[in-house]
Amino acid sequence: METWNAAIASLIYQPLDGLMPVRLLRLYPGKPGDDLITELFPTNLEDADSKYEATSYTWGSPLDPQRMNCNDFSVTIQKNAFEMLNALRMPDQVRTIWIDAICIDQSNVEERTSQVCIMHHIYRRAKSVLVWLGKPDQYSSLAMPYAASLDVPKLLEESKTGGTAGTEWDTYTRKAYFFDPEEPDSTQRRELGVSLVKFVNRPWFNRVWVQQEAALCLQTRVICGVEEVAWDNIYALGWILLPRSIGLYPDWIQDDMNRTLDNIFAIQHIQRRRRSLFADVYTPGQYLPFQPLITYLGNSHRFGATDPRDRLFSLQYFADDVSTWFEIDYKVPWQVLYADVAQRFLQQGILGFLTSAGKARQGPDSGILPSWVPDFRDSSRRSSIIANPRWMAGGPKTDTASTYPGKAAGNVCTLPKRHRKKLDLPEELRSFKDSRKALLQSYANIKCMMLDEIVYLADVLDDPFDIEATLRILREDLGYVEKLDQQAYLNNESLTDAYKLTQILSSNREQDLVGSEYVHKNWNDWIKWLEDPDRGRESMPTWQHSMEASEALQGFRFAVTRRGYFCLVPRVTQLHDVAGIFVGYLLGVVLRPWQPSATHQDAGDNGGDTPRRAEEAEYFEFIGDSYIHGMMTNEARCMIEEFNCKHNPTKAQFDATARASDSGRGEGWKTLGLDGGYSRILETLGDRLVKLV
Repeated sequence: METWNAAIASLIYQPLDGLMPVRLLRLYPGKPGDDLITELFPTNLEDADSKYEATSYTWGSPLDPQRMNCNDFSVTIQKNAFEMLNALRMPDQVRTIWIDAICIDQSNVEERTSQVCIMHHIYRRAKSVLVWLGKPDQYSSLAMPYAASLDVPKLLEESKTGGTAGTEWDTYTRKAYFFDPEEPDSTQRRELGVSLVKFVNRPWFNRVWVQQEAALCLQTRVICGVEEVAWDNIYALGWILLPRSIGLYPDWIQDDMNRTLDNIFAIQHIQRRRRSLFADVYTPGQYLPFQPLITYLGNSHRFGATDPRDRLFSLQYFADDVSTWFEIDYKVPWQVLYADVAQRFLQQGILGFLTSAGKARQGPDSGILPSWVPDFRDSSRRSSIIANPRWMAGGPKTDTASTYPGKAAGNVCTLPKRHRKKLDLPEELRSFKDSRKALLQSYANIKCMMLDEIVYLADVLDDPFDIEATLRILREDLGYVEKLDQQAYLNNESLTDAYKLTQILSSNREQDLVGSEYVHKNWNDWIKWLEDPDRGRESMPTWQHSMEASEALQGFRFAVTRRGYFCLVPRVTQLHDVAGIFVGYLLGVVLRPWQPSATHQDAGDNGGDTPRRAEEAEYFEFIGDSYIHGMMTNEARCMIEEFNCKHNPTKAQFDATARASDSGRGEGWKTLGLDGGYSRILETLGDRLVKLV
């Protein structure tokens, strides 16, 4: 699409000069069926302030492009843009709009970069923003009037403390919900419910750039065919479709629920930004601070983007610290951009980017991307653990850049030449002349405080609805656990209780941390429900809610380490991988011992010949996140400091730690409030650097 009009670009696109220059499009009047006549003209945002309308739409498929008249030339545009312009055209007056596909010379990389840099100004200074959802259908014909009928002020007030994930639980338990089981069921209501879900699954809601476009102008209107509503009506619609708790829509809703929730999240994401920008309208007397980039990156996989770089570039005005992490430049390959951002985070002691990194998340097309570099393109949620707000496995985290020295979580070093030459860069990266491409042949030194080898792995559940396989895996795991030498887990829970709590991340569906009492009260009811051939969601027990929240069986597998840690690990984990904890990272991690093989392409999933034991490895691959039972609330750091634990200690250092611990009877255990059972894992603790390739 970028080259469609390249042959005539010099004739219709005059160079952009001056301060914040733009082009606007005059859309001349016409009736349905008339040729589309437009005129492109240069101006600047100072002169054009509030004199144009900015459009937000999806580019759509490049198939079946359409032609229109622009400055007396025949210009090719996407079908969706063509349909939007026809819908926006007035019968008797000129309309002035900004549309990226036409107002930016898409064949000019430098111009695209410069215009993206001022994109937020373009939308902020518009008289209004027009969101085009596409042509109408049977679902929008019900959804748009219903959205227009909602009591928007009431729903806005209700959602003030529930605009994004992670807010107060009681907000959600009390919220309005379209699929409330107390509502009377009817064919008409089911038809409306199906239409509402189909409506929020329109492609516009899933695109990454629309997050910025719909947030920046107070006067934002949403158009579908000839029907039009204010943005707040769309937000209210998304709010009432958001479930009150972990659970599923009724069986008669056939759309993918994860995709639906992603789109609802996108609506909330936009609304939170609007509340920050227009606080005097939405929340008088309150202030919602802008958040750092790292808080948005974990959700970048939820949204679609044609260009992988746009997953970062589109956040330029959502996060107030973007300039710290990257500059918008479409000449930089996406792999180099992602690696450079990861390096900068690492240098600032910020490890949150790792939630999008690791071999468990990287797809087969990740190619040369090192395991420590996030692949923000991934939209599959592979091996993602939703962190409990109380977790801090690696101690307090850092989210913002600092000018203070000593905050780095590690650094990045170029691999030795003998290894580097075996990680061949593809041709398109070889031709990129920039020293940053060396990051793709580098390893990351990351501070680590615990490592232990995995010696047992549960089977993988391929189908979460296969109850027979679920029960088989549970029986196999419990059979293994009951044969372990230890009489109790590290924290003095019974081994079976610890196993069961690991399956639910020790959390109920409200994300409260729970213990053995929760197991004794709910586990048996769950097993009986699973074994009941007539089970249904209307009788779903409490434990099933917790299992669905943890996604343990379908997204992860149970693991036990050599010294007895119980873990949930990514499905791709292998025996002799290593469970660990990084300094400043909220979650546990899984690493794989690595050494270079003959070629990177022949290395398979391991990236090399895997040493049999972790102690033999100089390098590791980052596989993904893990949950380590009994170690998620800073226990590792507390024990390291209390007992002066060292990695590879001298005999004198080891003896000093052993005396202080006194086999779990020392005073230090009382000081920490930890059970002496933790004494058997002290040798896994101690600060060190691990090299991630």
